[in-house]
Amino acid sequence: MSIFEDSNPRELRELLRQIHAGESVLPDFQRDFVWDPNMTEELIVSIAANYPAGSLLRIRNTHNLFAYREFQGAPSPPIGGPTYLVLDGQQRLTSLYQAFYGVGDHKYFINVEQLLNGDDFEDCIFHLRANAKKIKDYEDIDGQARNRVLPLGVLWAGHGGYLSWMLDVAEREPSAESRVVVHHNL
Repeated sequence: MSIFEDSNPRELRELLRQIHAGESVLPDFQRDFVWDPNMTEELIVSIAANYPAGSLLRIRNTHNLFAYREFQGAPSPPIGGPTYLVLDGQQRLTSLYQAFYGVGDHKYFINVEQLLNGDDFEDCIFHLRANAKKIKDYEDIDGQARNRVLPLGVLWAGHGGYLSWMLDVAEREPSAESRVVVHHNL
């Protein structure tokens, strides 16, 4: 029995869910998260375009070989311990986890107005520091509707999170014809 994970592709949704559930963690010897938020935007654009995002190296935590810690911004692992230790891919996974779960020093958004006007997706995604004054414009549904801005975390909310957001925004739309409809394969 090998402790190494297979090389089969994994869905991003599943990888991030495992981080959130504490099933995937980092060995304690891994360096801290250091990616620039612009690199995170580039990674999100690449994934949205269905470009490969590189490989990951994970091992099963069957023998508790290493001390471990959660990904930055993720909940602590369950008492029984994690299933996987991520040896390579920490920066990419942490970036994506923070962007799609809305945690960390930066918050990520899609400017829906620009997207509907035909701008390239890469020009429509942006980030703000979590403590920036401008972020207040996008924190609640009224500000999101007014500015036509979609927080990336809404896409990850699951169970109709996007649909619920879209309906909430449409209620606030001044015209009878709501333009806030985004179809993307994130």
